[in-house]
Amino acid sequence: MSKPKVTVYILSHNYAQYLPQAVESVLNQLYTDWELLLIDDGSDDDSARIMERYAQADPERIRVFSHHPARGLTACANLALGEARGDYIIRLDADDYFDESALLVLATYLDRHPEVGLVYPNYYYVNAAGDVLGVEDRKRIGHEVELLDLPAHGAGTMVRKRCLKALGGYNESYDRQDGYDLWLRFINRYPVANVGTALFYYRQHGDNLTRDNRKLLETRRRIQRDAVQRLQGDAKPRILGIIPAKNTYESLPDIVLRTLAGRPLIDYTLEVALEVAALDRLVVATDDPAVVAYVEERYPDVLALRRPDELSSLKARLSQVIAYTVDILESEHSYYPDAVAMLSVHSPLRTAEHIASAIDALMLYPVDSVISVYEDYTLHYIHAQRGLVPANPGMHHHVRLEREALYVDNGAVKVAWRETIRPDDFLGERVGHVVMPFEESFQIKSEFDCWLIERLLERRSQTKAAS
Repeated sequence: MSKPKVTVYILSHNYAQYLPQAVESVLNQLYTDWELLLIDDGSDDDSARIMERYAQADPERIRVFSHHPARGLTACANLALGEARGDYIIRLDADDYFDESALLVLATYLDRHPEVGLVYPNYYYVNAAGDVLGVEDRKRIGHEVELLDLPAHGAGTMVRKRCLKALGGYNESYDRQDGYDLWLRFINRYPVANVGTALFYYRQHGDNLTRDNRKLLETRRRIQRDAVQRLQGDAKPRILGIIPAKNTYESLPDIVLRTLAGRPLIDYTLEVALEVAALDRLVVATDDPAVVAYVEERYPDVLALRRPDELSSLKARLSQVIAYTVDILESEHSYYPDAVAMLSVHSPLRTAEHIASAIDALMLYPVDSVISVYEDYTLHYIHAQRGLVPANPGMHHHVRLEREALYVDNGAVKVAWRETIRPDDFLGERVGHVVMPFEESFQIKSEFDCWLIERLLERRSQTKAAS
């Protein structure tokens, strides 16, 4: 058999209804120097029969493989990597399909840029019937974006095979987000690039793996943690955790010590913070002697500081509280942190995993700080010359476009390098982010928030008890 330039692989798990369109989109490519690997991952529909039909029609270029039972996305990707004869490899999911010029554009780019390890395109969103819903217009690397904290799509990305093999292929302990794992390993070793052309069609339907947002975010946190562990040596950064605990709000009296779901509010932050191994030291900065006494009695390993009254005035900024607290630790306690994590006492639904994820992101990306956010998927409007116009028009079709993404600062976690912190600024110029689920992003700002969050805390406690 002749050696092709490009290996395309398509995997199907019960996507027989879409599979022929995916395969035909490869057969119809303007670029012809390819081979196609078809992988049936434990399907109980007609996927295997359809694959065999195509392989029999073109046995020189199409081969069929199968897993029974199903082994998942990354196992299929490693199978394809092991069997690939091409210099470049690209995945196409069975429910998606290529533009006819996809392989031509991407392979030509890698041919002309031998230093680049992977290249990815823009893409179309289509519904189950194939109707176009919108176009994902990714920001151009090196022109519109420098911070590479938004990964390429796992499918539709063409990768130089030797680079992927040098990185050890795919981690089969992850059952999704193969593209994110690949991305974190690539950007620390090889240049990456993208092209400003939509080259594949990404189908939106109820069975999409990426629809399960909570599992997606959990997998991303695991991938980040593993990436940090691969990069770090024996000398770990010294990270100070600061819990600002103002307890003199007129509208929320004694909120820091208020009992919610059977516990004082501050306990929810202190207990998860103490679970985070990366936090080297923990301090509560409060304006209330009662909070100082409570922390000293219940949490002997946590330093409780009384901050000046002026840092609890309406004009005081959070950055001033953080800078003051760091200065006290350095000048009076000879403790010099490399980074600082601000943990809001008003976010009791935040977990230790969220804190660790923000710290990991600070280690992984060239940023000054990282903040926790949630993605707002609702349709928003802004006022224009002729009235209201949508700020994120893709949501008319329930499509979340990257350029229209709205991130809401939920205030739960902010992590920054020490040199970034000043009384007038805590974040610096390059701000990264970690995404938390919306249902864990509620903050206490009112009595209604107290009522709502208490219900959520009670439900969380009941769920843990039941499990």
